[in-house]
Amino acid sequence: MSPPFAFVRLPFAFPATCALVLYALLLLSPAAQAAVTVHKGDTLFSISRRVGLSVEQLRRINHLKSNTITLGQVLRTGAPPKVKPQGRPSLQKAASNKSSGNKAAGKAPRLAGRYTIRKGDTLSGIAKRTGSSVAVLQQANHLSSTTIRVGQRLTVPPANWKPARAKASQLAPLPPGSERRTIYSYILAGRHDTFASLQAKSGRTKAQFMALNHLRAPQIFAGMRVLLPRQMIVPRPPAPIHPPAQLIRMKVRGIPVQMVRVDLRHRGVLVSPVLPSWGLGGGGARVSTLARQSGAMAVINGSYFDPRSYVPAGDLVVHGRQLSQGRLPAALYITPDNRAAIGSANGQSWKGMETVIASGPQLVRGGVVQNSYSSVFRDPAVFGSAQRSAIGLVGSRDLLLVTTSTPLSVGQMGHVMSSLGARDALLLDGGSSAGLAWNGAAITKGLRGVAYGIGVYSDYQGRRFRRN
Repeated sequence: MSPPFAFVRLPFAFPATCALVLYALLLLSPAAQAAVTVHKGDTLFSISRRVGLSVEQLRRINHLKSNTITLGQVLRTGAPPKVKPQGRPSLQKAASNKSSGNKAAGKAPRLAGRYTIRKGDTLSGIAKRTGSSVAVLQQANHLSSTTIRVGQRLTVPPANWKPARAKASQLAPLPPGSERRTIYSYILAGRHDTFASLQAKSGRTKAQFMALNHLRAPQIFAGMRVLLPRQMIVPRPPAPIHPPAQLIRMKVRGIPVQMVRVDLRHRGVLVSPVLPSWGLGGGGARVSTLARQSGAMAVINGSYFDPRSYVPAGDLVVHGRQLSQGRLPAALYITPDNRAAIGSANGQSWKGMETVIASGPQLVRGGVVQNSYSSVFRDPAVFGSAQRSAIGLVGSRDLLLVTTSTPLSVGQMGHVMSSLGARDALLLDGGSSAGLAWNGAAITKGLRGVAYGIGVYSDYQGRRFRRN
């Protein structure tokens, strides 16, 4: 199934996956502010999600020995800026200023104009002779690297030159029913990429771009993972119909169920996998613990995993980064502007997606309850009667998270999801893993730790990501 998304092309050719492969990656995002104050209900994990740092980074920056924080405590989210000492000028510089009669810096004046490259010229040499810099010359001449050729003509801007920024009126008109949003994605720097060229693409100042990527020096090398913000045109979401997230208790076909209905039309809604505080793999955590640590309004258990390594059995994409790759054949996938679909996971690159959760078996497909399932699911325990959890879509903007403590077969859970209006639905892990938390309190208690949960944030104000 290919999603009807403007900036997503699916499917892509991808080598067949046949084993569980974990990319042991932690979520690393730069902090958005210098410090935060701990408010009621805050946890170290929820603050880390808000500012874009990992829990370990926050602990290291603030010299914390545990995850315990107190109300009113001020937490640093980055190193303080280095202030250049205001010492006495050097004798050489003072002498230069005196001899030139210039009380300012004594620098050679910027030689602005056009320059034709001659044999033996380098961009750094030209910058030195003209009083400019390599970065300025690259930006002024739209160079993506320091490579130049004989006979090429360069523009050398004046000393007060700044790159022109496109005004809103100069931007291409938006198609009807669309809007611009800033979306972040990670790229791998290429052989010809430079700090200046990537900074120009980011639209950020030098200091902002360095802070965004935690750079100590303005240097980029091939193969480096770089975070870039981009202005993207996306469909304007329709007006919300329901609250961002709503807990509903009801009976379906005589079966008591607990359901969280999520309205993805709200811009502030984020649906994302919730990992234990130590990251993916190495141990599990109960759904109620994940809810308290993450600060999410609702958390339901995720899909299947290896009980020894806690490696997910299927693909998992978190904030646009693929953290695991498996062999489960279907997945829920969501774009950064909250358009969701359920479809095939086989051979997908997940380009353009912010969240991907592979699971199954698929209970409902196109409004039809399924009675045959992929041959991947061979464990009899999957099909026996057990407590159940599932995710479903009524439409691309209406998501259902459902649990029940009543033991059900896979087929019975499919009929429950269909009765709730789901056009497509996937079974999540069940039995002792099945659990649902609402506002930090357990609604359906999972009895064992899980590799990850699926969290719903109702007023998310952080960055939105897409897989590059």
